[in-house]
Amino acid sequence: MRIVFIALVASLLFSCKNNNSNVDETLKTNSEETSLTPAQQIAQSTGLSVWDDVEEIQFTFNVNRFGEKIMDRNWTWNVKSGLIKLKSKQKEVVYYRNKKMDSTALNADQAFINDVYWLLPQFKLVWDKGTTLSTPIIKQAPISKDSLNMITILYDNQVGYTPGDAYDLYYDQNNTVREWTYRKENDSLPTMQTTFEDYQSYEGLNIATNHITLDGNTNIYFSDIKVIKSNE
Repeated sequence: MRIVFIALVASLLFSCKNNNSNVDETLKTNSEETSLTPAQQIAQSTGLSVWDDVEEIQFTFNVNRFGEKIMDRNWTWNVKSGLIKLKSKQKEVVYYRNKKMDSTALNADQAFINDVYWLLPQFKLVWDKGTTLSTPIIKQAPISKDSLNMITILYDNQVGYTPGDAYDLYYDQNNTVREWTYRKENDSLPTMQTTFEDYQSYEGLNIATNHITLDGNTNIYFSDIKVIKSNE
């Protein structure tokens, strides 16, 4: 699955016994973490381990420009069945991602892929096929200017709705994504750069609910987030 940057946004614009037991558990946890790849560690810190228990996710994708809302889309995503429901001011669309889609569903699906990419880009590092992941390096983040780890995911030229794109994810020592850069068609220059802020936990999924561009003029954020697990 890929991100589709909407033209408007893109242009404007991741006791002794007890003590010994605790030590053993810590060593075990550290060993498990070091056996994971950097991409897997980032995904795990976001809540990948609970994903199989998720039945449905509801959320609204919002875009503000100069303090005024220019876009909002409300989604209901049944993870198990593939059923997608879109509600916006312009239209309402219901379709299944695992079935053949007509033009209306395809248009809605492009928006869905975009919005989900903003919601959980960390999972894309381990989910998406046809990609190349870089070896992480320490680099100055474009917005905060902090020294962070950076990993790049590059999509093949025949993958997804916008093939050939690249995303640089800047993450801290806790494997939490703090900023990212989108580079259309793997251009050397950034197409868009935003923060990852206001992390909230929803049934074990750690989601950055707010993103602000480098110039501070565009705000992409999530509201109405609800995660329903299979046993609920």
